[in-house]
Amino acid sequence: MNTDNWKYFYKIVDGRPNTTNLLYTPLINETEDVMCMLWDENSLYQENTRLTADLVNFFFEREIKYLTTFQGKAWAPKLLEVDLQNRKIFIEWNKETLNTIIFTPGRNLDKECPDWKEQIFEMLRDILDSGYYKMALYPHCFFIDTKGTIKTFDLYSAIERNNPYIERRLIEGMIGEQSTGRFDDSTSDGVINFETFFKITLTDHLSKTWPDNPFPDFYKRLIHD
Repeated sequence: MNTDNWKYFYKIVDGRPNTTNLLYTPLINETEDVMCMLWDENSLYQENTRLTADLVNFFFEREIKYLTTFQGKAWAPKLLEVDLQNRKIFIEWNKETLNTIIFTPGRNLDKECPDWKEQIFEMLRDILDSGYYKMALYPHCFFIDTKGTIKTFDLYSAIERNNPYIERRLIEGMIGEQSTGRFDDSTSDGVINFETFFKITLTDHLSKTWPDNPFPDFYKRLIHD
């Protein structure tokens, strides 16, 4: 697919548009039904000055791996195309993320998608039952498709439950300022335990990003802690 005329996609932070992540550039086509994840460490969209080719490639390969792994799941966006040479991943899209709904004055997620909590809980349960955790759980990591089904992307953040470890040095360049604490609390001897990270994310970290934050309750129901 030719993305020359595609536009950048942003999330809303404090009422203003902001880049959505620290790894790839999201591009949306004119009909707003396809997203291109452009994995380019030199992209003008990116505000992360610590990106390197090795870091971007590491997560580009993970996104492909887990999008492929979860194809067929009701909550997984359809993988449309992968351009390995230009490091582009194309997925189905539908105009906006849940972040847009939550942080746009006059809009209400409960009204626009009354069962959003149930959908996301069942999604998380399915991911765990399939043998994985997913760490990227901000509202801008989800969208509602044309049939009212919530789907999630940024699947580079998935990790196997039976081996939830990554050397921190491999991903240090994508750790944002607001996430440093939970990475520190999950790191021992230079290795991040993402089972611990997942617990911190659900029980504490998401409180300012979701209305009536349901994730601590989700964790109790999912893990029986």
